[in-house]
Amino acid sequence: MNYTIVHDSRIGGREINQDRAAWLATESTVLMVVADGMGGHLQGEVAAQIAIDTLIERFRAEAKTRLAEPAEFLAESMRQAHRTIVRYAAECRISAHVAPRTTCIACVVQDGKASWAHAGDSRLYLIHQHPQGPVRVAHTRDHSVVQRMVDAGSISEAEAVGHPLRNRVFSCLGGDAAPQIEVSAAIPLQDGDLIALCTDGAWSPLGETLVAEIGRAPLTTTVPHLLDAAERAAGPRADNLTLVAMRWEAPDPDAVGARKAHEAPVSDVDIEQAIAQIRRRNPHKPNGASS
Repeated sequence: MNYTIVHDSRIGGREINQDRAAWLATESTVLMVVADGMGGHLQGEVAAQIAIDTLIERFRAEAKTRLAEPAEFLAESMRQAHRTIVRYAAECRISAHVAPRTTCIACVVQDGKASWAHAGDSRLYLIHQHPQGPVRVAHTRDHSVVQRMVDAGSISEAEAVGHPLRNRVFSCLGGDAAPQIEVSAAIPLQDGDLIALCTDGAWSPLGETLVAEIGRAPLTTTVPHLLDAAERAAGPRADNLTLVAMRWEAPDPDAVGARKAHEAPVSDVDIEQAIAQIRRRNPHKPNGASS
């Protein structure tokens, strides 16, 4: 596999950084994880660290050197993280209404395909830059009250940016409600595709700038510069900001041999159909937690 991964995190205007991020790889598989400990709850940073540790530990145990079922791995790892956070809160005798909680977004890349799962409003962006056509972008749908309002047509995307309820999420790891974990279809990757995982402190102040700028230069340049821009845009009360980005490089066909005659290449239609699947979502009941 050929790829580049860069990550960065900032404290913003907060007293502590409750964001956590990590990535790990074998010869055949890559795991990337971002978690955002939730404000308004005790020890959000602990919940975020538990989520990261749980996925990393399970990956080390199961990816030898590949995962049998990436989607199943992601969903069950997040459920285990939720149970571990709940158990931690009980052991520490933390009341349910202030118990540690975290959002989480995780992605596995294997066999030239990306699969991901999330709970909350930390996002994954998939950016496909076709050399002879428009840039195509897909991103996860936030598990938030404001996103449901946008979906219902009661407010616009522009109104959502500054809405007073924009940080209220209805799915997270930790707390007394079981998380709604949304898992994507496996999306085929093409040469130059970008995958970005980020907390709301990074994507919310940037808007479309994140998509427009992340591919303009090497990730070692764009990732820190985008967080700089997000922190400036958010001002002195900026939230914690975290971004993990991957640029995928497709294998050289001359190096791996000609494609077998019965194997059809991945087409743009295949990409569009796969991306369309992740835009579907089921109605969920909000519980009013704050990210």
